[in-house]
Amino acid sequence: MKMTFKFRGKPTKTEERWLFSEFRHQKQLQNYMLQMRHQMWDYGRKSVSMYDQINHLKDLRAATSHYSEHPQDMQVSTIKRVNAAHEHFQRRCREGAEKKGYPRYKSSVRSLSWSLRKHKVKDKATGTFRRVRQHPIRETGTRYNRLKVPKLGEIKIRMHRRLIGDPKEVTLKKTARGWYVFIVCEVPDTVPCVPKSACGVDVGTHTFLTTSAGETEENPRFYRQAERKLVKLHRDLSRKTYQSKRWYKAKDALAKQADIVACQRLDFLAKTAYKLFHHKDFDAVVAEKLKSSNMVKNRHLAKSISDASWGMFFEWCSWVAKRDGKHFHQVPPHHTSQTCSECCQKSPVKLKLSERLFHCKSCGLKLDRDHNAALNILHRAACALRGEVWDTILYETRNPLLQQACWS
Repeated sequence: MKMTFKFRGKPTKTEERWLFSEFRHQKQLQNYMLQMRHQMWDYGRKSVSMYDQINHLKDLRAATSHYSEHPQDMQVSTIKRVNAAHEHFQRRCREGAEKKGYPRYKSSVRSLSWSLRKHKVKDKATGTFRRVRQHPIRETGTRYNRLKVPKLGEIKIRMHRRLIGDPKEVTLKKTARGWYVFIVCEVPDTVPCVPKSACGVDVGTHTFLTTSAGETEENPRFYRQAERKLVKLHRDLSRKTYQSKRWYKAKDALAKQADIVACQRLDFLAKTAYKLFHHKDFDAVVAEKLKSSNMVKNRHLAKSISDASWGMFFEWCSWVAKRDGKHFHQVPPHHTSQTCSECCQKSPVKLKLSERLFHCKSCGLKLDRDHNAALNILHRAACALRGEVWDTILYETRNPLLQQACWS
């Protein structure tokens, strides 16, 4: 399993100029390798592999100093990025996707990646050599440690926690609010626990989520809160002369505010996912398998759905469950809000989004519609932990004795 650690970087002005020049070189290299693939296919119907381009890079580095003066590890990572884009394009073609997404030329590059190599180290006790991957961080014992960057040297990095596992890859990225370092580490897989408690989760725009226990989490609506400020910044940007000094200043202010909203949303989603598994002590969490790309086609709800970011929340739940040995499942969402969780009867009249109370005409159950949906989601996944496909709602899952036997 791979874990990514994110730290804040503090390069100097001189180091920033070197990094920006490296951005331009990697952009040119990426466009050159992409053009090579295009021309080889258009004129000779020949496909170029990643290893062919890496071997071609060796010839370029031996022939001219324009390529040899730049880090080879970063250049190889750029070639791998081009190869990954082509592989995803070919996969979408095989699947018959409507939008194939052919790789395009880049106007700018905002990140640099390189893989960490292994070197031989002599063991003084046994006298044998062993291969150890080089560590990218040099600890100084002060507020800032040092990150080793090829061909540049060491830059300051603010580490708020220690690395876990074996570091394999480093990415240095420039965002609107500064520089960030992403270190990918290989850690051993966690053995999943035996689930003893589970909860169903229903997400929405009124409240962010409602559990099968009746607990709710309010929707923070970060974009809605910052919408006025973003509108004002957009208006200021539109009034500036294109590519003037004030235009760049207004553009940076808009990008910083948008980045603040994105970081607030990401922090909330990560903490909410962690709270479900650890603060609430649930071993298994079950949610709906929603298709947000289809739901945002509704122009009345598109902004609220995008602001809630349900897909990102489900990704965080899946990641936390995998990291900590928990369980996360998703079930089909059909009629979870229109079916009674007590008698399993579907409502003859479809509930509107403004109706927040579910009233069953058969058994007389009155319950909050999100709470009722969360219970249906939990019932629908009663046998998912045993490896069975659970697409229908059965009466046996409503029986408390049988339901307790399924989760135990």
